[in-house]
Amino acid sequence: MNQRTPVPLVALAAGLISFAIVIAAYAISRTPGDVLDFVPGTGEPRQASGTVEYTVPEGATAATIGDDLEELGVLDSSTRFQLLVQLMGVQDKLSAGDYELPRGASALAIIDAITVKESGPVLRVTFPEGIRVEEMAVIAERAGFGTRDEFLAAVEAAQLPPDLAESLPPPESVEGYRLQGYLFPDTYILPKDATSADLVQLMITTFAERFSPELRAAAALRGLSIHQAVTLASIVEREAVLEVERPIIAGVFLNRIDAGDRLGADPTTQFAVALDPASVEEFGWWKKELTLEDLDDPSPYNTRATPGLPPGPIANPGLASLEAVANATDTDFYYFVADAKKGDGSHIFAVTLAEHEQNQVEYGSP
Repeated sequence: MNQRTPVPLVALAAGLISFAIVIAAYAISRTPGDVLDFVPGTGEPRQASGTVEYTVPEGATAATIGDDLEELGVLDSSTRFQLLVQLMGVQDKLSAGDYELPRGASALAIIDAITVKESGPVLRVTFPEGIRVEEMAVIAERAGFGTRDEFLAAVEAAQLPPDLAESLPPPESVEGYRLQGYLFPDTYILPKDATSADLVQLMITTFAERFSPELRAAAALRGLSIHQAVTLASIVEREAVLEVERPIIAGVFLNRIDAGDRLGADPTTQFAVALDPASVEEFGWWKKELTLEDLDDPSPYNTRATPGLPPGPIANPGLASLEAVANATDTDFYYFVADAKKGDGSHIFAVTLAEHEQNQVEYGSP
């Protein structure tokens, strides 16, 4: 449809995660389409092969080990490894010795391999891509991270790392939660007594890692600040269904931004409508059937009525959409419409308005 988390951590006094749970987490299905089982933030293995012999020195810190293993290609992120070691409370359980470790392994698998195992309960939560902070609060509450109000309060109190925060607009210019868009959707495993604040901080740290400096630099080459890139990625997240189309849709929106035109993205209208609590009560956070009155809503978030990007993200995008914006397709396409005949989430793209109108007639209805 076109028209269609380094920040101080709270000390965790939990017992250690059991061997069985760590192995279970590592063995989670790696199908990105299955949002309940996709765990990149906890160190989803990269496509790598072979093993590396590594000796953990006596008294080695998580930072030393993480840096060594990242350099050797065993881990993709020393920072994530260090964060998980601290959250799991195993800083003093890293066992010196000789190990043969697989390249591209998950941080959880490496931690399991080089620590002394003791049992302890955990909390596990999965956030799908493209949902709002308010929806995340409900999921976090159901997973045992306190109440939804505690989660929302933690979001309000949280701070972005300085390099991410520099392009944030003033709080008064953003509707709702200022960190909307910066909580990375993923699966998170924390000790049983972890708080909402712990969870939110890990989500922000994960976002900072996943939206890497390289991706930020690529977005900057397209004239987008970090905040603008995240905002556009949130719209792409809600618009695109097929992975292959995300960069194309991002390219179309960039063409419209460059022209000073309206993006015409219905998800932004849905966000604007949901600024009214009465609408949320009746239709939920994403109203499906938009009226002409909805489409004319003067909110700066409604890109059907207001040119350019909205003041901030409308949801929390996943990595694919962040990558799509940073590496958007250079295209002449200016329009797209959902292919209602296929009904598979694909779109038909057009360069001219006449082509688009013809596509609407031919593909816009079953």
